[in-house]
Order: sequence, then C-alpha cells, then structure tokens
Amino acid sequence: MRELTLEQIKERVQKRRVDVDNAVTKFRMRSKAQGWKMKRNRPRHPDETRVLDQIAKRMMDEARKSAKVEYDKESRVLKIDKLTRG
Repeated sequence: MRELTLEQIKERVQKRRVDVDNAVTKFRMRSKAQGWKMKRNRPRHPDETRVLDQIAKRMMDEARKSAKVEYDKESRVLKIDKLTRG
C-alpha cells in the first residue's frame, strides 16, 4: 500500500480542486437527467473508513488549534469561523 502524508494529500487536493468540482457537477447533472440516484452502492471498506476518520480528526484538531473552529461544551455548539455572521 502506498503511504502519503496529510500534507501531500492536501497539496494534491488544492491542485485539482476546481477541475474535480467541475467534473463532479457535470457528472451529477448528467446522471440525474438519466434517472440515476446519487447514493452509494457498496459499503466502505473498514480500512477506508478508518483512514477517512483519521483525516477528519486531524483536520478538525488543526482547525481548533488555529482558532478557525471552536466548540462550546456547555451549549454543545460548533462555531466555524467562516460561517459566523459578523
């Protein structure tokens, strides 16, 4: 299995983000027009689930450290910097 660091993954995502977003949008539009449903046909492999969970946890921890995301334990509310109204 090929090993990548989180930084390498982020770099790849940033390079291809716009192209991938456009391709996904076009694919979804064509699929819906042809009557396809947008849902997953097979369950994720346990390794895939584990890796995706680890990536999500790391990204959330980094966002908390950089103060982009705050969690209020009392009200159980997650505050995201970009989504708060000024």
